[in-house]
Amino acid sequence: MGCRIHVAEVYEVRHNASDAFSNRTADVNRMLHENCPNLIWMGKDVESSERLKVPRSELADLIGKIVANRDDFDKWLKLYYISESVDDVLRIIAGWIAKSDQRNDFVILSWY
Repeated sequence: MGCRIHVAEVYEVRHNASDAFSNRTADVNRMLHENCPNLIWMGKDVESSERLKVPRSELADLIGKIVANRDDFDKWLKLYYISESVDDVLRIIAGWIAKSDQRNDFVILSWY
């Protein structure tokens, strides 16, 4: 049996443009890492990663955490000079879940 090479029969790359979190890669990646324990990133560390693979269910849980702790999350946004409001962040994360490939359990996020 051994290790064999396989060809991907379907490979699609289509990005949905987002104007959110401009130049806040390290802060947003760190927040996702702290709140999504099964997040996978490409690169040497999460803060500089340009590609994240986040379990869809953990993003949904994050929405619940933000809603339950609105004031604390608003303080976090201000601490890191993130211009989006709490409601904006909730809408953005819900958009990631809705717009991502529904055929798998992960949401792929890319910074570029």
